[in-house]
Amino acid sequence: MYYDYYFYYLSYLSSLYNGYPLIIRMTVFMVMILALLTVFGMLRLAYIGIKIHLREKGKVKTKTHFEEKLMFVMKSKTNYDVEEIQQLLEYDIANTKRWNPEMITDVVLTVKNTVYKQGELNEINYKNCLAVLSLMGFWEKRIRTSGVDRRKVALQIVGDMDNGVNSGVLSKSTFHKNRYIRKTARDLYTSQDTYNPFRFMEENFDEEFTQLDKLRLHATLVKRSISGKLPNLMRWVNSSKNPNYILFILKEIGHFKQYEAAHSLIGFLEKNENRDVRAQVVLTLGELQYHECASDLIARYALESTVVRGAIIKTMGKFVGKTTLAFLVDAYRITEDANTKLLIARSIRNHGHEGDVRLKQLKGEIQNNEREHILLNQVFAEKTMVSR
Repeated sequence: MYYDYYFYYLSYLSSLYNGYPLIIRMTVFMVMILALLTVFGMLRLAYIGIKIHLREKGKVKTKTHFEEKLMFVMKSKTNYDVEEIQQLLEYDIANTKRWNPEMITDVVLTVKNTVYKQGELNEINYKNCLAVLSLMGFWEKRIRTSGVDRRKVALQIVGDMDNGVNSGVLSKSTFHKNRYIRKTARDLYTSQDTYNPFRFMEENFDEEFTQLDKLRLHATLVKRSISGKLPNLMRWVNSSKNPNYILFILKEIGHFKQYEAAHSLIGFLEKNENRDVRAQVVLTLGELQYHECASDLIARYALESTVVRGAIIKTMGKFVGKTTLAFLVDAYRITEDANTKLLIARSIRNHGHEGDVRLKQLKGEIQNNEREHILLNQVFAEKTMVSR
């Protein structure tokens, strides 16, 4: 290195301005620093600009070469094997460095999503396309070896590909100290693993079960329900101690209409003391239309907390029958709270024509109670708006 050369000119500049006042020497020093920073900034800006230009050029080149070919292959009703797809895509395996795997992935996923929305996706051809382009191996390697930020992206992309994943690849990520990576990996494991997909559901999915976790897990369960029958979700209600997780599973039982869980829910209601959980059990029974529990819920009504009583009222609105309607009418008469009365009146309305008759009867029983007249008129107005 030419250290002596640089040192000579540095000494020369120092001696040149040695006799000048301090302010001038400081100004010269600052000008030199700013000049160097300006040159560095311009060079870096030029480098970034060239890099962006080359990347955009590569994206256009990749899209031009692959998009139409992929569209044809994924839409085709004919199943092609790997060698045939390689020829159709004009992809030279011996010269893979010509193409950027990230850019190819963007094109593949864009085409896949477009064709899937049109209802024309050939799953076999799509998976063979991934095999030809070696995309799964690329992203799985990135999951194993990359840093936090790149691993996050890799996990999301493997999930979007929906082509299964080696559980060994996810092993480190499912217990990663980074919360986002850990939860994304667990959701990916649940949605794609074929051996023991519900492993993490038995462990409350994660210590911190958030709203985002609920959205992820719900989407995963929807996907699993489409591909095959879900197991009885009640088993995770019984094994969990996290109220938020229990509430989520109870809602999912109602959403997926798991009627086989209804009898177990009654037993769970007997032993659980959390009022929010108890209220959700009652609402889930209503979603399942488990009329056999109506008499039990009616007997519990007077002894329950306000939250659970509200749930029982809503559920009685779904159990259309003479017994439940009579219970609601009696409950309306003995209730003083206006909000509870409104809730009961809405449930009575859900009983159809017979419910309307009872509401009119209750309205006729009111003498000078203007507040209740307004309340019942509101319920009738709501029904008119819904019927329109």
